[in-house]
Amino acid sequence: MLRKTTLIAALAITTTLFTGACMSRQTDDINKPLPRKSRAESLEWAKEYTSTMARYADVEISGDPAPRKRFDTCVGKKDEVAEDGRYTLTYTSYAKLPEEQHIPAIRKLRKALEQHGVRITSHTERPTTPEAIMYGRSDSEGYSLIADSVNPPGTLRLSVSTPCFLPPGAKQQQF
Repeated sequence: MLRKTTLIAALAITTTLFTGACMSRQTDDINKPLPRKSRAESLEWAKEYTSTMARYADVEISGDPAPRKRFDTCVGKKDEVAEDGRYTLTYTSYAKLPEEQHIPAIRKLRKALEQHGVRITSHTERPTTPEAIMYGRSDSEGYSLIADSVNPPGTLRLSVSTPCFLPPGAKQQQF
């Protein structure tokens, strides 16, 4: 029995060494290939995603205030900035909704998002105000989102931010 246990332990150690489990691994490779998407494709996706958020919350997107888009240059974890055209997009749309309906709307949205694999990172409700604030993230796709009560009163913000994308055809800069 002792020999069998020793053999199993030796096999486990050998397997661990050969698979690299004892080695230090770089999990966030700075030069990992970025996903590719054009700015126009990102914008279309973001518009569709905020529309989906509105459907989940059972609200309609309003034109007042007008939706906002902001493309930014990607900044790395060590403040590195590439010159290869990589970007992120934050797209925000708004819905008009009586304030007393904000909390139920965001609860509906949360439930639907969780059913679709979005991890809710923060959710705060202030019934006396009344207002709600929710942040979420798709760990598999890298986007983040916000749904919250904002000014002017009676306005619900639905916002999504993309991960860093590289435009099609651009050569990825290495660091």
